[in-house]
Amino acid sequence: MPFIKEFADIFEKVKAGTRLSETDGIRLIKTNNIAELGAMADFVKRRLHGNKAHFTHSINVNHSNICVLSCKFCAFAKKKNEEGAYALSVDEIERRVKVAASHGVWEVHIVGGLDPELKLSYYEEMLRRIKKSCPGVLIQAFTAVELDFYARLEKISAEEVIDRLIAAGLGGVPGGGAEIFSERARALICAPKISATRWLDIHKMVHRAGLRSNATMLYGHVETPEERVDHMIRLRETQDETGGFLAFVPLAFQPDHNELSYLPRTSGITDIQVLATARLMIDNFPHIRQLWNYVDEKLIHVALEYGVDDLGGTNFDEIIAKAAGSASKGFTYDELVGLIRACHHEPVEVNSTYTAIQKDCLVAR
Repeated sequence: MPFIKEFADIFEKVKAGTRLSETDGIRLIKTNNIAELGAMADFVKRRLHGNKAHFTHSINVNHSNICVLSCKFCAFAKKKNEEGAYALSVDEIERRVKVAASHGVWEVHIVGGLDPELKLSYYEEMLRRIKKSCPGVLIQAFTAVELDFYARLEKISAEEVIDRLIAAGLGGVPGGGAEIFSERARALICAPKISATRWLDIHKMVHRAGLRSNATMLYGHVETPEERVDHMIRLRETQDETGGFLAFVPLAFQPDHNELSYLPRTSGITDIQVLATARLMIDNFPHIRQLWNYVDEKLIHVALEYGVDDLGGTNFDEIIAKAAGSASKGFTYDELVGLIRACHHEPVEVNSTYTAIQKDCLVAR
């Protein structure tokens, strides 16, 4: 049992399973006493997961970088006629996934820009072709922002969009597009994007349809510590309602090549404050995930002692974080396993629904 002095009152709640208040969360996320903060977060993580560190062996498919939005933090999106704009054919996407599956990848993560020329039929064909070629892979695809856009583009309900994509092979929904729920901050960094309420509503629809999803928070830009805690509480309240979220995924803002490039990168202290506070505040989320490609690789060692139990995927072909200046070189499967072991944790290979891997189904035809 760790020795806790400054936060003894909060630790008593943690040990008893009593939910922390907004005031508690603000105290935690602002503290420089990261030793006690980390000890409490690690206590919760180990109570839930022991010494396990989860990861996925995955390929990222960013099918198009053409986007009708102009979010200030984004270095990935292009306009249709802009140099570097692209949209992949379904044939090319199927080829990439088959190559990845032949190398042991068993999860496909698909996100892209809001491209008005790609209809819902394109996404349905994409999913069907992937499932036919590589029936064992899990497809986790399309953020709430994308699902809302497809509904508006097709002039149908978001529920119908979700149902049609599930019928085509969708197996889960990623947590992207949440950014920060504060409307004050959203107005400054992503004013054209759907509201926080709409983002949460889409995930409720996903959960009602029988799929699980994740939730992100983009931090380290113009938001305040109080707004970070508010974001966590709103997620916690939604999880109370649906129980459909699996992992909370904090994303450190990447400042290169975008309209907010004058802002500094997050410090290691800020990253730790966010991760550990999330593990303590979001008590109904099973997992806290730290994506290695959004932070300095040295922080990964620390993150596993500050509430994190999931390091995300090997992420073949990931380009969104790279476009914004992520300095991480990435990991092969063996390198990620070796890193986890070097951190004195047990590597556990899972997919994004945290189910067992049927590796005999993964070889592409």
